[in-house]
Amino acid sequence: MNKNTMFFILLAIMGSFMSSCSKELEAVNRNPNNLEKPDVTTLLSNTIVSEFYNNANISWTLANGYDQYMTFSSSYYNQPTRYSPVSNSPYWTILYEAARDANTLYAAGQKNGSVFLQAAALTLRSYAFAQLTELWGDIPFTQALQGGTGSYTPAYDNQQTVYTDPSLGIIPSLRRADSLLKANPSGLLSGDLLFNASAAGWRRFINALRLRYLLRIASKADPSSEMRAIVNDGTLMQNAGQSAALALPATTPYNFPSLTERTGDFQVKYMNSLLYNTFVSTKDTARLQAYFVKNLNSAAQTGFDFAYYGGMPLVIDANTAQTAASSNFNPSFVSGVNKGLIKARLMTYAEQEFILAEAAVKGYISGDPATYYNNGVTGAFAEISFTDATGPNYLLHPAVVFDNSGTAASLQQIITQKWLLNINNGFEGWIEFRRTGYPALDPGGTVSLNKGAIPTRFLYPSDEVSINTTHYKAELSNMGGSEITTYKAWWEK
Repeated sequence: MNKNTMFFILLAIMGSFMSSCSKELEAVNRNPNNLEKPDVTTLLSNTIVSEFYNNANISWTLANGYDQYMTFSSSYYNQPTRYSPVSNSPYWTILYEAARDANTLYAAGQKNGSVFLQAAALTLRSYAFAQLTELWGDIPFTQALQGGTGSYTPAYDNQQTVYTDPSLGIIPSLRRADSLLKANPSGLLSGDLLFNASAAGWRRFINALRLRYLLRIASKADPSSEMRAIVNDGTLMQNAGQSAALALPATTPYNFPSLTERTGDFQVKYMNSLLYNTFVSTKDTARLQAYFVKNLNSAAQTGFDFAYYGGMPLVIDANTAQTAASSNFNPSFVSGVNKGLIKARLMTYAEQEFILAEAAVKGYISGDPATYYNNGVTGAFAEISFTDATGPNYLLHPAVVFDNSGTAASLQQIITQKWLLNINNGFEGWIEFRRTGYPALDPGGTVSLNKGAIPTRFLYPSDEVSINTTHYKAELSNMGGSEITTYKAWWEK
């Protein structure tokens, strides 16, 4: 056998050996726990839980300060209530991840022909993008969520595009989701922790969100036609039991945040003066006692008196007298005694009714504003598990009886009651203040860290600034060359 023959034989043997090794390595390196395609049931459950839990979590840690339900007593914590310019970057990331996962679910629904999954995915994606644009303004949108194709630096879109783009916009997407379920009212939806595969439940949620966002942009786009169509169709929430609310577990990682909060972190959270004064002026004894405890000055007192409670003004560091006169959040938030108080909510029956009340006052829809308003008030108490009589009794107070004059007083009353409803519901109070000016939040004056102004947006996250630099700089030109927290985009008052 000559050398050349030997060489080719050895080469063939080595080739066979290397091929065998390659196949062995391929087999060894294939992770059986790493799914080739997403498990739709798990992904849907995770996306629902993520949006609801993180809305509750951001409420407890940041939004209750921005909404002026809460004041921190220590400067170590109280930057949110003094409106320090912040990026809120963890929530930005969470929302884009939720939108991405919803996109994946939508594609899966198209592939397997599940109309129900497509509708749910469109709803969850719309909510995530609505939060993003309402908290940051212009955002990466039409070019976003394309990392799978290698596109990591999407251009920014203005708010009008985010809300109204015919293909991807929030309102058109919700409209399409409702149409899909209306035409296909039965079907399976595995992993639906929210409405247990009820098409009617999802449609009510979808249409309530449509009403919210149509009203949000009403200063720029007449919502009358679509609002009337929604009301006339009749697929809306009829009671608090149909709200889009998720009961969170009592254990980590998805428990209501107060249940595992450290005592020291819990005890620096006090009722804000504006909330206290509103409770007093409307004689709201029920919610005051549910959410808050007597102040230190009155801890030994029996019975009820508004003087036993108190609100804390915006301060840098509260002194002893201020803390002793102010009320902490109720320990039921720690123990979970009142399960109604610690649900995660995105959209409630009561909010839907307040939206309809405002729409009726402004002539967008027909109907009696007082009826919608009264439904909202009673629904707000039912939402947090009060007896049937609590809401109607509250409505008897002169300051609560609806002013049906159709003037600014009517609007102020509706928005104030909506603000009271939305304690622990994300940034809704702050967003609605920016839209309407109600209730009159305290800009903080000399204690404000934002030059005495209430911000209208968060700063873009540092990762966005460093990774998406070109488009970030292009967006800055819309703000006059530098990023500011008081830049108002499109619909804001």
